[in-house]
Amino acid sequence: MACDWSLKEITSYQPLQRMLFKVAVNLLKPGGVLVYSTCTITLAENEEQVAWALSTFPCLQLHQQEPHLGDEGMMGVGLSENQLKLLQRFNPSGIIVKDTIVSSADLDFGQMTNLINLANKDTIGFFIAKFIKVQDA
Repeated sequence: MACDWSLKEITSYQPLQRMLFKVAVNLLKPGGVLVYSTCTITLAENEEQVAWALSTFPCLQLHQQEPHLGDEGMMGVGLSENQLKLLQRFNPSGIIVKDTIVSSADLDFGQMTNLINLANKDTIGFFIAKFIKVQDA
């Protein structure tokens, strides 16, 4: 499957997501749940957005989600280990290929690229964060 997205298009999503997020937080009542979910694997649209949301809106708290389908969030954007555990993200490093679990630690770069491409045939990724508004902003 050929990808025809431009860098300009991809980088335009984060500001748009933040505008939508701001509106959602303003509409949310105290005690209300806001679920932030994307179908991408980029840090900019996932963990960076969560870090931004928590610093911008002190009225929001991250909460555990059930069922927990994915791996924890990725490091590198200033979220604590506990906060990362509250996130869910698709991780192609341990997928099943013909009834065999494949670990990314056993693969070189080319094999990893092929494995990610194989995994992406079933999904383009997912990310989920659950926030609860504890007070008005």
